[in-house]
This record gives sequence, C-alpha cells and structure tokens, in this order.
Amino acid sequence: MFESQSKIKTTPLPVDLSHWPILYKDILVKGDINSSVAVCTLWTERKVVEQLIKNPKLYCVIGNLYSGQGVNAIIRNVLANPRIRTIILWGAELSLSGHALLQFMKEGVDSKRKIKNGRGEIEVEISNEAIALFRKSVEVIDFRGKTAKELITKLKQIKQKPPFAAKAQIFPPSEPKVQVLPSEQVGFRVEGKTVAQTWLKVLNEIYKYGRYKHTRYAQQNQLREVLNMVAVVSDEDMSEPYFPAYLPFSKEELIAYLPEMTSARKIPGTAYNYGHRMMEHFGVNQIDKIKELLKKRPDSKKMIALTTDVELDWSHSDTGDTPCLVMILGSVQDHKFFLTAHFRSQDMVHGWPRNAFGLRKLQEEIAQSGGYKLGKLTLITHSAHMYSDDFKMVEEILSDFYEQELGFTPAVHFTFDPKGNVVIEIDQKAKLINVTLYEPDGGPAIKSWQGKKALELVWKISDWGYISMADHAMYIGTELQRAQYCLQHNLPYHQDPAPNTADL
Repeated sequence: MFESQSKIKTTPLPVDLSHWPILYKDILVKGDINSSVAVCTLWTERKVVEQLIKNPKLYCVIGNLYSGQGVNAIIRNVLANPRIRTIILWGAELSLSGHALLQFMKEGVDSKRKIKNGRGEIEVEISNEAIALFRKSVEVIDFRGKTAKELITKLKQIKQKPPFAAKAQIFPPSEPKVQVLPSEQVGFRVEGKTVAQTWLKVLNEIYKYGRYKHTRYAQQNQLREVLNMVAVVSDEDMSEPYFPAYLPFSKEELIAYLPEMTSARKIPGTAYNYGHRMMEHFGVNQIDKIKELLKKRPDSKKMIALTTDVELDWSHSDTGDTPCLVMILGSVQDHKFFLTAHFRSQDMVHGWPRNAFGLRKLQEEIAQSGGYKLGKLTLITHSAHMYSDDFKMVEEILSDFYEQELGFTPAVHFTFDPKGNVVIEIDQKAKLINVTLYEPDGGPAIKSWQGKKALELVWKISDWGYISMADHAMYIGTELQRAQYCLQHNLPYHQDPAPNTADL
C-alpha cells in the first residue's frame, strides 16, 4: 500500500540546498540555510514574523500552516533538509492546524494514516519509516500564546544540532487523479438551505468542473478553479446553526471566528481582518452606516461596505496577503434583509464555510437592528478554488455525505422550483397537451401552453426560461413524453407515474 524506500531519491550530505525548500519555495521566508531551527507561524503573516525577529541568522525558514493537511509539506521539506531539528510553533491558531502538528508528533497516525486526535492525513507516498524518523528526530516547541519578545529570546537560546540523517529524502508527489469535465467555465450557481449543504454543492461543482491552475500555496503548486461562483444560503439560523461533523473545523473554532466578521477586532500579526476593514480601518464604521440607512431609507441601494484599501493592498500584491472579501451589499425586499458578498478569491474548502457563517451572522445583526426578517445570503466568488492538498479529502466528503445531505428518498425526489409549479393535462377530444404554470406557493396560474407534441412544448417552456432548475426541467420533459404517449394511444393520463404508464 505504501511506497517503498527504494523509490525515494537520496542525496549524500552535505546536501545541495540550492533548490530547497522543495515545496512552497516561492513563499517561504528563508534565513540561514545552515540553521537547524524553523519557525511555523500558523495563520500569522510570515513577513510580519520576519520583521519581528529581524535577525535571519536565528532561523532556517519561516512558514505558515493553515490546515492539518499542511503537515505533509512540513514533513517533506524537513526530510529533504535533515539539518532542521527544531520547529517553533508560534502565531495565531485559527484552524487547529498547530494542534494537528502537535498531535502528529505526540501520537502519530492511525491505520488509515489520519493524524490521531487531530486533523489531517499523511500522504501514502511518505513511508512509515520516514514518519517515524521525523517524529523521532525533530522537536516541535509549542510557543502559541507567547509574546514576540519571548519568541526571539527562545530562538537565541536554542542550540544548533547536527543533521538527523546522512541523506536527504525526497518522496514522489501526491497526485490525485481528477478529471475535469467540460462546462460553461463561468457563472456557476448553487443554492442550499444551510451553509453546510450549500458548501457540499460548491465543492461538487469545483471538483467536477474546476480548471487546473498554478499556485504558490499548494505542495504541487496546483489548484482547481471555477470563475464567478454564485452560492446562495436560504435558511441558515445562526441561533442554532446546522453544524455536521464533516465540516473542516469545530464549532468552537467557528465561535472564535465569528468576531473576525462581526467586530472590529484585529488579531496581531494577521494581514487584515474583515470586520476591522469594514468598521475601523478607513475611519468609518460602514456597518453602523448600513444599519442607520436601513432604518431611515430601507429601499436605498447604497447599503455597501468595502474592505479594499487600494493603495495599501496594491503595494502588497506581490509581498503579502490582501482581503479576499471585497465588499458586501444589502437590500430589502418583501420586508426581508438580503445580503450579498463579493470575493475576489476564496479557498472554497476551508475559507468559504467560515466566511459564510460569519456573513450570515453579520446579516442577522444588521437585519435585527432594523426589525427585518432574514432574506437569502449570496456569496459571489470570482476565483472559487480548491488546492491540490485537499483533493482527496473533498472526494471523500462528497462520496460520504453529498447524496445524504440532499435529503432525497426513493419515494420523494423533488425540489421546489422558485419560478413555479407545472401541471400537465391532456384533452383527448382536441388531441392537445395542456401545460399550466402556477405560482410556487400554491397561488394562481400565471402562464399556460398547448401543443400536440412534447417537444414543441419543451421548446416553448425552455426557450423563454420559465423553469430554473435542471431536475424540474427533466421531470417536466419525462411527464410531457408520457402525456404524448397517452394522447396517441387513447390512454388516461395522470401526472406522476400511474399504474398503466409507470414504466414509460
């Protein structure tokens, strides 16, 4: 099952480090390449830590760890440079990625190569012997919660150690086999009642249709991307959010994250926080302004909050992180407050569900301030992507939970079309098929058609966009075909399968 040691390339020490790090070379901060100490900054911006430490002789490399799956990259880079003997864990812990690394060092992996009592899975290309060697030879020091001054003092105190191996190890890359299906390429749309259900539909779209693209932020410098993903959450209740176990973070992490969107709190060392950008960064609390406008002129189209600082963010375009969330827009219809968020880019595996929950909470607070019910939440993402490190996890989540979350059964496989319900009847005397479109909530008829053939009615309905959902359109097509058969063979027709035509 696992790769044998014979497939590992070895290089005698002194190792040629001219091409090291082997992963994330373009984004890791390098110091003294001969140092035995590395600094893992979790979610704190690595450039900020570089500026805090000041002396590059105190470390070999500085890098982030955003998820448990990133432990693989740490193992690969360290085994390719066995000079590294100590990793200091310091920075903002926002996704339990630091916890995953510590659990890996403490307890290792289970029979399925998942980190015990932590998140993440060690790739099969990394041998069991290599895992054991890493855990035995490298010390991870937990400095989360310590000050920058304490970090610098610790770096000065650490004694340099000799390499733990005489040879470097470079393992075959992890290469999930994922086929890209043809698609419209832009303008994808999904909708779900909850954040979790909508997230699964988002992942399904990208997993099927995402185009491969180069990135600095994945082991194989690869991601899959669709452009202009529109994801709609209709009914999430933040007083009791639906939180299934398959989400890639805990409920406690979500509770800790929500203030990032709903308050001006700024975590030291992070490049930006959405709430801070919208409420304090520009000297104007834009969320308070929206609340004021909601009370004074609820029909206004000026309910907007921006996060982009043009001068600052463009100056960081090559050297740091800039806000993924660009702006939010609010509107009132039918005495409900709707919120739309525009993102330039999103990690749809780890970032999107957190952002969606946070935005739903912000939407709730704004709506309550004006006495409005919650309308739908819409997230529009220009670059909706998933990194290659997560391909396998996404495949497993979709396989295990996607159909289950749709909520269909063999007896009931139906979704409500917001554009209306269709009733089909036949007139044997006139030899016509009659189709009537009714309002979706059981209201009156709004449109009707007549025809002798199923196909001519399909064109009349579809060409003018009277149906919005693919499953509804396919259902109508099958029913029209049944109606035509009954009309041609003088059989009674009843919409939905009847005993005499159930197999048609």
